[in-house]
Amino acid sequence: MSVQVQIQECIDQFAEIKTRVDILAGGLEKKRIKAEGLQRQIDRFIKARWVLVEVAKHTQERFKKRVETLVTMAIKSVFDRPYGFELIFERKRNKLEARPVIYEITSQKKKILYEDPEEDVGGSMVDIISFALRIVLWSFEKPRSRDVILLDEPLKNMGRLISLGGRVLREVSHWLVVQLVIITHDEELKEIADRTFIVKHNGEYSEVKRVGEAIDDEKPSMFERASTQLKRRKRK
Repeated sequence: MSVQVQIQECIDQFAEIKTRVDILAGGLEKKRIKAEGLQRQIDRFIKARWVLVEVAKHTQERFKKRVETLVTMAIKSVFDRPYGFELIFERKRNKLEARPVIYEITSQKKKILYEDPEEDVGGSMVDIISFALRIVLWSFEKPRSRDVILLDEPLKNMGRLISLGGRVLREVSHWLVVQLVIITHDEELKEIADRTFIVKHNGEYSEVKRVGEAIDDEKPSMFERASTQLKRRKRK
């Protein structure tokens, strides 16, 4: 084989190798551009995840503070001991769960947790917390489902504290402008009601009779005044 032929073969091989290199280089450049695009997407996802985590954290803190504040206020309105309400957030089964606890601050400034309120501090505490939580969760609804809440024997475990518990119901009703319809056999709760009705069954059907008012009919109730103010604000 002549030298000229060998040189030509080398040139052809070089050209073939160069073509392959160029093809690989072009593919590599496309891969690099694609990788940079994917990296930018990853960076955006990381930033979005951070924003979501911060928003969730902020929302959780606001929810926790509002619930704890309002429930603690309800507790302090009835009980003269330094009780408080706390939500403890825990991650279980890859989900965030809220565990409600009652605490008490001792004279030595120590914090005692009561994991089981009904066993540790009694059913009256459970009644107040249950009502307060229901109202708080209702206040978080956007839009709110309704402005009337039906309560069936909400203070059945209050005992001698029922008048204080009833006062809490009344104040919350006026404060949040929500109508509470209470079904009860307790005579003391009639004193806190704006309207009272007695329902009796005569053997065939139920009879409803309105009884004396706890407030002067000639003067608007706190609920009626609050409702009027709310309607005025909405018109503005």
